[in-house]
Amino acid sequence: MNTPPSSDDVERKKLSTCLIEPTIFQFKDSTFEYAVYKPSSRFKRDFESIFPSLNVKQRKELLVVPVIQQCEYDMVGLTKEVNQERDIKLELFVAWGKAVVDRIKSIGMWADIMDPASGFPIFSEAGPSPYPDVQGTQMLSSRFYVQNIGCCHILFHPTWQSHIYPSTLFTTAPADILQKVVLEVLGK
Repeated sequence: MNTPPSSDDVERKKLSTCLIEPTIFQFKDSTFEYAVYKPSSRFKRDFESIFPSLNVKQRKELLVVPVIQQCEYDMVGLTKEVNQERDIKLELFVAWGKAVVDRIKSIGMWADIMDPASGFPIFSEAGPSPYPDVQGTQMLSSRFYVQNIGCCHILFHPTWQSHIYPSTLFTTAPADILQKVVLEVLGK
């Protein structure tokens, strides 16, 4: 029996369109998951302050790509092991993201990744506003939920729960081109 969508689900569908469903892959012994979304104009309204160097046309073409890495440790913790794993996952995301961004730029399109710690772009001019990976991912997909723990918002994956390291890639490349680039970077 099908359950009717909740008002939250209906509202989220107004916010974005999933162009590529969640896809899992391995990169340097880490399990990644990405999906590609075309955000609504409402979702993109603050992008000028996040990416000031993008023109109006580029902002209209912008796709949002939440990238989640599975973690061994529960990322809610503040132990030495959790902090080390966060550092490793950041390095892996930047290595993968740089390869994807460089390839997309080499074919004449724009792309960038966000520094999950600061919320600012890694390769582009930063605007005055950071991009909140956790809240952005939750707004794009009803698969995730957020829990406020102290001063932090924690994203929960439907399978991996809080054993995740969330990050985001942005691009003006069409979804099919991005998918081909991701496969190329993985050597497939």
